[in-house]
Amino acid sequence: MSVAGITVRGSVLLGALGSVLLGAGAWAAGALPPGVPDGVWGRRGESLTWVCMAASYAGLVLLLTAWWQLGSRLTSGAVVERRQLRAALWCWALPLVPGPLVGSSDAYSYLAQGALAGRGLDVYALGPAALGGRLAANVPGMWHQSPAPYGPLSVAAARAVVAVTGEQHVVAAVLGLRLVALAGVGLLVWALGRLADTLGPGAAGALWAGVLNPLVLLHLVGGAHNDALMLGLVLAGLLAFRRGRWCLGTVVLTAAVLVKAPAAVALLCAAAVTVAGRDGPRQRWRQAAQLAGVAAGALVAGVAVCGQGWGWLWTLRTPAAVHTVLSLSTDAGHLLGWLAEGLGWGTAGGAMTAARLAGLLGGLAAVGYWVWRAPHAGAERAAGAGLLALVVAAPVAQPWYVLWALVPLAAADWRRLARPGAKAAVVALTLVVMPSGQGPTWASGCAAVVGAGLALAVVTTGLRACRLDQDGLAWSGTHARRVVVTRRRSASTPSSALRSHAPDHAP
Repeated sequence: MSVAGITVRGSVLLGALGSVLLGAGAWAAGALPPGVPDGVWGRRGESLTWVCMAASYAGLVLLLTAWWQLGSRLTSGAVVERRQLRAALWCWALPLVPGPLVGSSDAYSYLAQGALAGRGLDVYALGPAALGGRLAANVPGMWHQSPAPYGPLSVAAARAVVAVTGEQHVVAAVLGLRLVALAGVGLLVWALGRLADTLGPGAAGALWAGVLNPLVLLHLVGGAHNDALMLGLVLAGLLAFRRGRWCLGTVVLTAAVLVKAPAAVALLCAAAVTVAGRDGPRQRWRQAAQLAGVAAGALVAGVAVCGQGWGWLWTLRTPAAVHTVLSLSTDAGHLLGWLAEGLGWGTAGGAMTAARLAGLLGGLAAVGYWVWRAPHAGAERAAGAGLLALVVAAPVAQPWYVLWALVPLAAADWRRLARPGAKAAVVALTLVVMPSGQGPTWASGCAAVVGAGLALAVVTTGLRACRLDQDGLAWSGTHARRVVVTRRRSASTPSSALRSHAPDHAP
């Protein structure tokens, strides 16, 4: 995707148009609530749904193109100001705020869990089916009997939203959760820019890789995932550690763990760096004990304030009930199961269990390695690498899980994320999820291909026109310079010399 002739403003406007198309398409092709079929987010006719699906994928292509262009400008050394990237973020994010969920129905589960907690029920023992009503009807069937796999702070945030909106106002409750996600993104913007300035790679590139990332817009803003709050707290905690305020950093990172448990990797890496920075074994052991004490105190206090107990430590395996294509260990389990049954070596279930267990152990081993390497690699780089290994090897993986790694890595070295392979991976992960959060059908898949193809054709034509205009301007400039030089040479040539070179027409 060439950036010849494309300005920062042009990329921002292109991304804004893409976001508008994506947000508008979500009104019929998004993750609509089945429990309120006649509401403002009610189901539409099939024809309108396919048109909106095409519009959504056209918007995604435009958004991805704009993001790619900005990254190419940054890597080429062009000046892109931080305020321009912040403007791009809000121009790309705000069109997604008033619309339905995009890419996933998980937020309906958050709301059901918040309503259960508001009734005084144990969300770590009961599933949304115990709730009944509209909120429970919106939860996908596979999660009806599943207890909450999230930390008590995530449940408390959902409980607060439902307490304000009520259980009957599903649309208002989803918008409330989206405001919580936007607060997490805002915290992420604040912390990431300052952390990147401290580490030296540049805030503009870090914001492009870590916040303007299409996965952030699609899933954290459009999908209202609680990962936005977790990542905002993770970056704020790492910033506090980087500034030497380890006690505050420990409390903030513990709060991130209370949203989602994988944030513990960042806490371990930051703690390892702080302990290694002390002189002598005694000081190191003392620092380690202080860190452990503050973390334990913050954890106990957080659980007590949220009021949900410790059941979340035993429900972390709940998402593993779903088999996702992006999980390499699950894919390996399917292959081994097919071979085991075909060759008579065992059952498919046993092969799947063994493959997923091996993947989990491998991911935990990688986390341990990066915690050990953190004093040399830096807490941000080590946390990003450890979380990436955990996501790759985990029994379940979703596209937005990659953000757990990309955001800390963006603060440490965004240029690695600007390489073509890394950008192509982000593009693939963005396009692989349907706006409805469900698997594609023939009709929806064809609509998506048509919309993406039309947008790609428009983008290609526009880039070609920009290159032609740029080439024309360059040729015109060169021609003008040649004329000026010729005139200057003519003016500086003596008249006698001109006469000596003039042809003699006298008889």
